[in-house]
Amino acid sequence: MKKLLLSLITVGIIATGCTNTSEPETTAADATPDAAESADATMPEMEGMESTSEGNVEISLVSPHDSVPMGDTEMILEVKDAATGEPVTTDSLKVDVSMAMEGMEPMMTETTVSPGAEPGLYEVQTYLSMEGPWAINAAVDEGEKAGTAHFMLEAQ
Repeated sequence: MKKLLLSLITVGIIATGCTNTSEPETTAADATPDAAESADATMPEMEGMESTSEGNVEISLVSPHDSVPMGDTEMILEVKDAATGEPVTTDSLKVDVSMAMEGMEPMMTETTVSPGAEPGLYEVQTYLSMEGPWAINAAVDEGEKAGTAHFMLEAQ
């Protein structure tokens, strides 16, 4: 009888310890709202993000305009002198393509940049592996000639 009573008490204690009557656990982002807000500030909103270009070199997305099929993608970028509008020939055009992933680092994709058919035009080859909004960040940095630009493309 003592063994049965001892066993029932042990099972009762274990069962009581396994139940969760406390508040749900919070994540680090819930515990520190400022940290979540600062993370959101470093990751731009994808929808509604306007195309921008800064610096004395203007970089613009010639094609495609808003959406592309998911998969292999070709973009045409134009690089011009912001003051004169003349085409700029450069070997330092860098293009990063990424997709924001909630709760994770952005998904990056490789790009290949090559000169286009005319001066100032550049073909960018990449692979968009998922449907949704992709951010394109382009930069030229050649000493006196420098500029950055940001565009959004929707893969469908």
